[in-house]
Amino acid sequence: MSRKLTVVFLATLVLVGAMSLKTVVVTHGDGSIVMANTGGPVPPSPWKNTGGPVPPSPWKNTGGPVPPSPWK
Repeated sequence: MSRKLTVVFLATLVLVGAMSLKTVVVTHGDGSIVMANTGGPVPPSPWKNTGGPVPPSPWKNTGGPVPPSPWK
């Protein structure tokens, strides 16, 4: 049982240390390290239709020859 408690204590200590370091960096800095003021290009929108060709409409009758008329 003592081994499990030691592991839990060490994990808690690491998490508390990380949160403390984050707080110190954010409060004592001007934010230039944590947050970038300028960056690279803006990524493309995933909803913009600029990809490949537009698929054909399934309701458009453009395929195959016209069938022969049964009343000649």
